Amino acid sequence: MLAVIVVAAGISPAFAQQDGERLWRSSVGGFVTLSSPALSPDGLTVYVGVETSTGGGRIVALSTRDGSSRWGQLGRVLSDPVESSPAVGPDGTVYIGAGNGKLYALNPATGASLWEITLGGFISSSPAIGSDGTIYVGGTDGVLHAVAPTGVARWNFSTGSWIDSSPAVGVDGTIYVGSNDGNLYAVTPAGQEKWRFATNGVIFSSPAIGVDGTIYVGSRDQRLYAITPDGTKRWDYVTNGPIDASPTLGADGTIYFAADRSFYALRPGDAEERLRWKADIGSGSISGAAVRADGSIIFGADSGVVRALLPADGTEKWRFDTKTGPDNLIESSPVIGPDGAIYVGSFDGALYKLAGNGSPLSAFSSWPSFHRDARHSARIVLTNTGGRLVNIATRAQAGGTNSLVAGFVVQGAAASGRAYMVRAVGPGLGQLGFAGFVPDPKLEIYSGQVSLQANDNWLPNDDVSGFSLADTAAGVGAFPLVPGSRDAAMIPLPLPPGSYTAHVGAANGGQGVALVEVYDARAGDSTGRIINLSTRGQVGTGANFLIAGVVVSGTGSMRLLLRGIGPGLAQFGVPGVLARPRMEIFRGAVSLGSNAGWVGDGLSKGDLAGAAATVAAFPLSEASLDSAMVFDALPGEYTIQISGVGGTSGEAMVEVYVLP
Repeated sequence: MLAVIVVAAGISPAFAQQDGERLWRSSVGGFVTLSSPALSPDGLTVYVGVETSTGGGRIVALSTRDGSSRWGQLGRVLSDPVESSPAVGPDGTVYIGAGNGKLYALNPATGASLWEITLGGFISSSPAIGSDGTIYVGGTDGVLHAVAPTGVARWNFSTGSWIDSSPAVGVDGTIYVGSNDGNLYAVTPAGQEKWRFATNGVIFSSPAIGVDGTIYVGSRDQRLYAITPDGTKRWDYVTNGPIDASPTLGADGTIYFAADRSFYALRPGDAEERLRWKADIGSGSISGAAVRADGSIIFGADSGVVRALLPADGTEKWRFDTKTGPDNLIESSPVIGPDGAIYVGSFDGALYKLAGNGSPLSAFSSWPSFHRDARHSARIVLTNTGGRLVNIATRAQAGGTNSLVAGFVVQGAAASGRAYMVRAVGPGLGQLGFAGFVPDPKLEIYSGQVSLQANDNWLPNDDVSGFSLADTAAGVGAFPLVPGSRDAAMIPLPLPPGSYTAHVGAANGGQGVALVEVYDARAGDSTGRIINLSTRGQVGTGANFLIAGVVVSGTGSMRLLLRGIGPGLAQFGVPGVLARPRMEIFRGAVSLGSNAGWVGDGLSKGDLAGAAATVAAFPLSEASLDSAMVFDALPGEYTIQISGVGGTSGEAMVEVYVLP
């Protein structure tokens, strides 16, 4: 299933005006303090909480088209202020806390209560929604509350002080929340403490969760913490002031947050130099940033200014100034709509809609905004749900002056390795109706510069491992080779985790089209799997394309990065590169998408660059005409076809990476 960007029906493009310009300003009859706007599932309504000048509050629902109220002139009026941010369920139900200690579930069409439950204390914490619909929220009673979707209390978990921090839900359902007692708590879905991590200050900040499960949170002890899923400190970073802003993550895992009149970008993992860059913003900020798919980082500040910074070095891309005075600060965190529009609230009594450039919230980052997504679910979502690569293959010219080299990477936990079947097919293509094949391919497997095994004409049993090639081919679903054919095949001794290359040439000096295949032979290390295919070959004219195939098996989907590289090979000294590759993805005869120019309209370059960085793929120049795409593949067979735009030819590389 191809992941695509969809503009919600009925929304006019928010990039008709310049990026960062005001589209509308809607008065909400009070102050938008800590409440951050959230969007309905269809993107047509934006919700936010309000504190009135008389100490009361309201919840407003506005049309994203023009800012008009959907719930009458005043919205849903309450007796107490609303600092909590709304969270929107998959069915559109709006969940929000209030100063009267109640959690509300509101009808999205009318604002009427579907139910309300008194939890105690003042609720400024924002609700999170578990995978089973359970709503989690903290309060000044110092308790993390779990409430069923029907409005019935499920359990309470007490901390040592009140909770302003908003909870975040991990892949396994663990709830992470900070407390003013200085601890970050990890609580099971049943309400039991898993662990607590102590800081030396109040935790007002709300956690963000990385793709590897790392929890990031700020503390008023001036440190940003990275904590493993078992509660161990991975690292911390000291700033020059308390950190109340909630961290968010870029597509490449960069951690973004504001502190001490500065905005920080930190490297994840085991980086020797933690600080990527630091930008002076001239005022304090507790606004959580939103990261767009183009990589831009957008946040508000106490100066009443909304900024967009570039991810490379923190340079200011644009700013929007509310121009309503120094006391009208922006604590609210911006949200980005599916059409790229930006929504943010202000102390000046208004909710603003700013134009974007068409780029939505990052789809690749695990936590690109406050409470993770535009609906504020605050729950990390698995992108790989049980799929695995069981076959990779490439068809291209081989022999003569054309070398067909397929690289593949295997992952696993055991040094003993896993068995894989590798084949170089020439004559076998003839039985499938292909002409112009290599008459006598030869195959050699390398680990680095070391040759592991070679084969010219395949044998019934591999001459090194002794495994039956015919039986293995039948077991993994490979088409059979004619006994005695001049195709090449082998099952090397089990391969431990690492990088390998399969070199295909012609034994008799001939040339033609060859197919190189790698199959998971399902023996050895049970955790072993194929995670990358990279093949360089000649792209010709007519039907002489560079074609890669992958087979995904399992019970769920897996996220893949695909790249078709021509100009990007020149930096490695490769001559005669394909000037402009075009990549197209098929399932059977059905085209699922294409790309010619990886930056294209610039809407997803941040996601694509971030995806490449997470799998250590070499970076592409923004000016290059290489192609790239991220998509979620369900179990099935896929082919990736690389051709030259305008019928051109040249050397190209096709790459397939399994993304985390």
